[in-house]
Amino acid sequence: MAANQNTDSTVNFDQKFFTAVEGSYFRKSAHTDEPVFILNLGGEEVVLSIPGICREFEIEENTPDYNMLQMVITGLDYVKVLMPGDTFPKELLTGEASWEITDKHRQIARQRVSMQLVSWMAGEENLITDPAQLIQVADDPAMKKKVTTAFEQAAEALDNPNANAEMVIDLIEDLAEELAYIETLREQFRDVLSMEVKIKRVRNGAAKQRSILDNATSVAKLISKAVIEFRDEFDTADGQTGEIISVLKNIVSQKEYIRGVRDSLYRRLVAWDDLLRGWDRQSGRIAADTPDLLRETYRFLAPRYMEVDSWLLAGKAQQSLIDVEKTGATWGKS
Repeated sequence: MAANQNTDSTVNFDQKFFTAVEGSYFRKSAHTDEPVFILNLGGEEVVLSIPGICREFEIEENTPDYNMLQMVITGLDYVKVLMPGDTFPKELLTGEASWEITDKHRQIARQRVSMQLVSWMAGEENLITDPAQLIQVADDPAMKKKVTTAFEQAAEALDNPNANAEMVIDLIEDLAEELAYIETLREQFRDVLSMEVKIKRVRNGAAKQRSILDNATSVAKLISKAVIEFRDEFDTADGQTGEIISVLKNIVSQKEYIRGVRDSLYRRLVAWDDLLRGWDRQSGRIAADTPDLLRETYRFLAPRYMEVDSWLLAGKAQQSLIDVEKTGATWGKS
């Protein structure tokens, strides 16, 4: 979402219902991924849908509370929980990321851009995204000399009479800071790839356990679709930033594009956190908790990556629970 300097920076409502019960908060439903409001009544959580709340309290479109709810809904793409009084994620306020990157990823991004300049100088536009390869050449004296020469030639290619090597270095640093977020997400994506490998190991080892085999086969197909979608998005982002001189000439629009990709990838990857932790504890061999983890993984992947008609048929057994959260039918119930 584009930065909005004119919005409130904290979750704040005129309707007193939202603060009537201490500890109430917004999150996404574990079953439908829809934003919901949670009331803690006597130690039990009451799940209320946003549309249900709007109907109950006659919160109309384009009113302050309605607009605040829309901000909350968007904010839940970046954080798991928002409570009244919380500050909104920086993605909504300034366009910056609300999560941190490491110097390692900054180095990878800086080296990636520098290598793009070197390949451009050689008359090619090769794009290196393998971190190990980038770090390996970072301290090569011969490569450092080529990078220095590339900075000088890039300054001439910028069509700016004031351009010099120092300006190019500043542009590279600016671009690398944004790309470092993509590199961080690329590393997190490797956890998804590791999860895929383990699921396929479970499938291959379950020949004599029909129930596990069937579940693992279904989950393996779904995660393969997820991996393809993630790879396509990374490839598109890499391609968009591949022509390095054009990128440096249009640094403002390129930074905006990179931030859009960053937010899109982050929104999708953050939803995987709990599953990735579960599979991180797995070896790929069938264990006592493997069947439950497979079922949990299926419930997560199916609504996201299965064809709609197939998902509706497969999900009939869970439909009553899903309807409860979607319609707000839990009013006054635990």
